[in-house]
Amino acid sequence: MNVLVTYPERCVGCRICEQWCSWKHEGQVNPTKSRIRVHRVHSKYLNIPVTCMQCAKSPCIAACREGALRKDSATGAVIVDEEKCIGCRRCVRACPYGAVAIDKDKRIVLICDLCGGEPQCVAHCREGAIEYVSLAVADRGHRAAYVETVVATMAAETKDGIKATGEGGCQ
Repeated sequence: MNVLVTYPERCVGCRICEQWCSWKHEGQVNPTKSRIRVHRVHSKYLNIPVTCMQCAKSPCIAACREGALRKDSATGAVIVDEEKCIGCRRCVRACPYGAVAIDKDKRIVLICDLCGGEPQCVAHCREGAIEYVSLAVADRGHRAAYVETVVATMAAETKDGIKATGEGGCQ
């Protein structure tokens, strides 16, 4: 199973991902109908792509009393049954990542369905800010980033004299 991985440090805020998403799903370029949203943090000059993380336990599915949400067995994506969705927003509140939205015209939920396994946001992101990779690769990247943080922290400690190898440490 593949998942979307976003890299905010690469995102330039062009919002091409939102446009292609709305075009793919709604046949119109309208970012308000996109399943991915680029959240801008103006004070930090950051653009953060927000999309469904396809959680294993899917709190959005658990919150849906109408049975309108289910997991696709092939892609692992959350699929919305538009006939059953009543737009109650329980799934919006249940999502820990703020990745679920409501289509204000149709009054139904918008959740990333991974475009059936060919995410258009990934295909059209020129900056490589969104990738569609296997779970193993996604986890490996997270681990590598964590290790880099630990190495940088240790280097800073050594530089500040907090911990100097071979200089008074235990031997």
